[in-house]
Amino acid sequence: MGSAQAVSDHKATTAVSASTPTLTTDQLMANAASLVPTLSKRASQTEDLRKLPNETMDELYAAGLLRIITPKRYGGLEMDWPALPEAARIIARGCASTAWIVAVVGGHSGIVGRFPKELQDEIFAKGPNQLFVTGSAQTTGKLVKANGGVIANGIWRFASGCDHADWVMVNGDVLADDGSKTGRAVRATVPASQVEILDTWHVAGMKGTGSKDLNFNNVFVPERMLVDGPGSFQANPPGAAVNPDCYLYDVAFGAYFSSWLLGPVLGAAEGAYEAYRESTTSRVSAMMPNSPAQLHTVQERIAESYCELEAARALYDKHNQFLHQRGLARRNIKPDEFIDSGRERTYIARLCHNLVHRLVRQMGAIGIYDSNPVQRFYRDLNVMQNQVALNWDVHMLNFGRRQFGLPTGMERLDSPPPERTPWGALNGKAR
Repeated sequence: MGSAQAVSDHKATTAVSASTPTLTTDQLMANAASLVPTLSKRASQTEDLRKLPNETMDELYAAGLLRIITPKRYGGLEMDWPALPEAARIIARGCASTAWIVAVVGGHSGIVGRFPKELQDEIFAKGPNQLFVTGSAQTTGKLVKANGGVIANGIWRFASGCDHADWVMVNGDVLADDGSKTGRAVRATVPASQVEILDTWHVAGMKGTGSKDLNFNNVFVPERMLVDGPGSFQANPPGAAVNPDCYLYDVAFGAYFSSWLLGPVLGAAEGAYEAYRESTTSRVSAMMPNSPAQLHTVQERIAESYCELEAARALYDKHNQFLHQRGLARRNIKPDEFIDSGRERTYIARLCHNLVHRLVRQMGAIGIYDSNPVQRFYRDLNVMQNQVALNWDVHMLNFGRRQFGLPTGMERLDSPPPERTPWGALNGKAR
C-alpha cells in the first residue's frame, strides 16, 4: 500500500503557467514520434515497474502530450478530437501502456474543461501539466451526504496512472445516512494526496498503466468539488460557455469518452506488425533449414495481417472523422449513431487483435517469451479488448438488434432522455 502523496518531486518541475507555448498538430505528432524509440527500449522496465517511469512522465509533459485537450485558457492545447487518439496511436507503437496514459488518462483534462469555471480555476491553479485520474469502477466506494458536501469511503478500481496523479475523480450516487439513494449522482474531485493507493495491479497486460485501486477513508469532499455526474457528460455542460471554441467541452461526450482508447489499440497493432516484420526478416530458424521469411506460409500470413491492419486504419480514420465532423457542427451523437460507433470501435479492436494473434502464433517458441515485443503487444491488446467500450457481445448485439428494428434492452439507447442543445449550436459556434 502507498499514498498518492508519494509521487516524486519530478511533478513540480513540469508544472507550468498558462503562458506555456502552444503547439501545432504537426509539431505534437512529431514530438510523439520522437519518443517512440526511447519508449520501446523502456517498455520492459515499464512493465516491471507496473507504472510509467518518472522519466517517461517528464517526457510526456515536455512534449505537450498530456495537455492535448486541456483548455487553452489554462495553458492547454485545446485541440479537436482526432489529435488525442492520433498522438496516442503513434506513442503506442513504442509502448501501449504509455499511450493509454496519453489518451485515456490525459483525456480526463477534457472532462475538467466541462466543469463550472470556479472549479476549473481551482483545479488548474497549478498549471496545465497535471494528471487527472479516475477510479472507474465503484466497488465498495460510497458517497454519503454530509454538511456542506459528501464523505467518501471505500474502494474505486482501475485508476490508471494513479502513482503520478495530481487529482482523483470518482462517480457515485449520493447516499443518505441510512444508505438510501438521495436521487443525486455526482462526480467528485479530490487532491490525490487525500487518497490511498492499493497495490493491486498484478495483471496479464497493460502492466505499465498502474491501474491500481484507490481507497477513500473518510475523505470530505466539499460541495464546490462536486458536479452533476450525468449532466457533465450531456451537451451544454457548465464549461461550454467557459471554453467556447472547442466542441469537446460542449457536445454530448459519451461517444468521445468511449473512443479515445482506439489510438492505443491501433498503435499497438502497428507496433506489433513492425516488430514482427523486422525480427522475422533477419531471423534464422534453429529448427529448420530455411529462415522463416522464406516460408510461403509466413509470407501469406504477414500479408493477411497487413490487410487487416489496413482495414483497421481505414475504419479508425472514418470513425475519427465522423466524431470530428459532428463536433464541428455542434451536433450530439444520436442513439443510432452511438450504436454505429460501438460497432466500429469493437470491429477495429477485433481486427487488431486477430492480426497480432496470427503473427505471435507464427513465431513459434520465441513468441512465448515476455521479452518478445510482439508478445508484449499481444498481451496488451488482449487486456484492452476487455474494456466495456470494446465488448464484442454488447456492441455487435446492439447493432444487430437495431438492424431488425428490435430494442437493444438498454434504456439509455431505447428511451434516451431529452436531448440538450449544445451551447455552440445556440451561439453560432457551429462550423
